[in-house]
Amino acid sequence: GTGTTTTDGKFSVVIPKQKVNEILTVTATDAAGNVSAEANITVVEAPPEVTNRIAGEDRYETAVSISQEGWNSSETVVLATGANFPDALAGGPLAYKEDAPILLTRPTRLVEVTELEIKRLNAKKVIILGSKGAISLDVETQLKEMGLVVERIGGENRFETAALIAKRLPSEQAIIAYGFNFPDVLSISPYAAKNGIAILLTRSDRVPAETLNAMVGKSKTILVGSTGVISENVAKQFPKPVRYGGATRFDTGKEIITQLPMGTGKAYVATGRNFPDALAGSVLAAKNNGPILLVNETTIPTPTKDLILNYDSFSIFGSRGAVGDEVQSELDRVLEDK
Repeated sequence: GTGTTTTDGKFSVVIPKQKVNEILTVTATDAAGNVSAEANITVVEAPPEVTNRIAGEDRYETAVSISQEGWNSSETVVLATGANFPDALAGGPLAYKEDAPILLTRPTRLVEVTELEIKRLNAKKVIILGSKGAISLDVETQLKEMGLVVERIGGENRFETAALIAKRLPSEQAIIAYGFNFPDVLSISPYAAKNGIAILLTRSDRVPAETLNAMVGKSKTILVGSTGVISENVAKQFPKPVRYGGATRFDTGKEIITQLPMGTGKAYVATGRNFPDALAGSVLAAKNNGPILLVNETTIPTPTKDLILNYDSFSIFGSRGAVGDEVQSELDRVLEDK
């Protein structure tokens, strides 16, 4: 197998399952065609997989933990408010394009753990998602005083903010999601990010002008959510709409992950009852070609349970208050039975 490094030197190579004691030979080739010396690696029996947890004491620390899991450094950081979800809904594909983690802050002050993580990453630029009502000028000033270049992508409302983000993503396809709730976007965000597809927002019964304007030049549309959140009349206003939706957020998640599959090496698990952990984690999931599976605090809903046998390992986004030990134990049992 072959693979290409990311900008921070990380790489992965998908190969068939190997026999114990098989010897694998690895080389690296640079842009000029120079080939490294061979490294020989003997295949050993893998220890049983266990589910790991990427988490902090709160949503801000969890976003930092996700950043530390995926980035040794980053030129750019995407910053969203941890107080509400609309501006961050569309941010995953942009962050992935910039190879930037999504960090969270309070609306009126830069959270200390977020500030420290920006410094650890040695970031030079911060892209703020949302208007001054979402993240204040005081936060912007604090970032500039840290020597950072600050760019704000924020409109008059959530629909315009998503449309402005979409301008940075040249795909001829768009994903349309309901703008007043978050679960469907949590499920689609890794796929959208990995494939560079903009996420635009709509109302249930009519399409905002900002979203219609952002569709100019788009030839295909993915709708996420049932007719209860995006009506058929709304769906008809988009080019070649294909809908993925179910009776519940978990059914919709199953439909998305089944019909728009990603890799099966690792799945990320997050609560379907709140937004911060999964939205911050969407870029890491996309980087590792893994989906986000939605669960309840202490149980795995049946639609999600139908999916978990497909994956070789799991990482949970969020603390035990978000995803409890009961869920982690059930995931571990799945891995033990493989």
